[in-house]
Amino acid sequence: MSQFLHDFVVGIDVSSEFSVVAMLAPSGELIRKPFRIDHNPAGFHKLLDILKKEEERLQRKPIYFVESTGIFHLPLFFFLRSNNLKGFVLNPLSVHSTKNFDLRKVKNDSKDAEAIARLAKYQDVKVSLVPEPQILALRMMTREYYALSDTLTEMKNRLSTDLYLLFPGFLDVFSGAFGKTALAILKDFPSPRAILAADTDSLTSLISKTSRKGTAWATKKVNQLKDCAQLASSMPHEFSWLDAKIKVHIDGIESMQASLDGVVTQIQAMIDSELFPADAKRHIELLDGIPGIGFLTAATLIAEIGDFRLFNSAKALTAFFGLDPSVNQSGKFQGDRNKISKRGTRIGRRILFTIAMASIRTTRKGDEINPVLREFYAAKCVNKKKKVALVAVMHKLLHYIFAVLRDQKPFEIRQPEDHQSWRNTKLRQAPAA
Repeated sequence: MSQFLHDFVVGIDVSSEFSVVAMLAPSGELIRKPFRIDHNPAGFHKLLDILKKEEERLQRKPIYFVESTGIFHLPLFFFLRSNNLKGFVLNPLSVHSTKNFDLRKVKNDSKDAEAIARLAKYQDVKVSLVPEPQILALRMMTREYYALSDTLTEMKNRLSTDLYLLFPGFLDVFSGAFGKTALAILKDFPSPRAILAADTDSLTSLISKTSRKGTAWATKKVNQLKDCAQLASSMPHEFSWLDAKIKVHIDGIESMQASLDGVVTQIQAMIDSELFPADAKRHIELLDGIPGIGFLTAATLIAEIGDFRLFNSAKALTAFFGLDPSVNQSGKFQGDRNKISKRGTRIGRRILFTIAMASIRTTRKGDEINPVLREFYAAKCVNKKKKVALVAVMHKLLHYIFAVLRDQKPFEIRQPEDHQSWRNTKLRQAPAA
């Protein structure tokens, strides 16, 4: 049974420029016809005045519910909350499954608003609060970082394609085609003709200074560049008209990299601020201590999780990230090839994938980042596909994250048998109920 069964419930169907509002009395009767409000000061105050009048008439404070619609529901949500009204956000998946119970196929904003109100009033649906503004701002900044990172990757791929055609062999000269040395060369000498015309000593000095390596290494790279430039001279002369594209790509990559660095700086400043919640800051520090997790990934995980107190088990956290297995069963049929649900945070899964890849790797010296997870991954790969084994590692990581945040203690690497022994000792020491 819903906890809002006897309340004055307001359902709000939100779009980008306006919302439609449906109100249900404690008895469940629809109060007036659903009405539209525009997303401007006049529209917001119109809704507030109507809610206040109905509150006086019904002697009940309204509780409003909005469907999560990206960012469009946030201005109205925070406006009502700032006026001492209680509100919740509903998951779109829950709302969509109940929007068309009628036999007739009717789909409009008024019906959707009423469906939201009735869903909240009569069904025991899970609701959530919008995260604190600081966490919400952190979430928006971390998501912006990965959006810019994707754009930077696309720019680099386009530059690689152009270099493959206009400057064959350049990508093989340097181990990092987009490192400081390679980009410095392309910025000052963006074409094979420029490399051939360049003074050898100046080119050697530039490479040596940028790479911070010796003259002998730089001389070797200059000779390789000259050979590549000579090979490129055999390409059709008309391709030289496209040399300017390389310069455009370089400028774009440098600008985008500067933007990324600026976002990271802003994220650090937000977390260091006195206004940032102390518990969230502590959570980031704890996750940053897990091998394979860095500052940015820790901040992203906390931004996506929001209020950790809403999760009472590692299983709930797994479902939130969309890593729980889907179920395919009907009658006597039981599917045995179930995939993960992917119904949770997409950015969160992306981060977990990155952490899982980092956790099973070794350093340049051959040291294992997380020997327990690496051994676990290798054991899974014996009879599972690598992607399946990697998802299993992501599951393990979520259990690590849940335990660290629940216990508020730094992460410790333990072998499974050592962990089981520690757990048994802890259970024996626990006071009897």
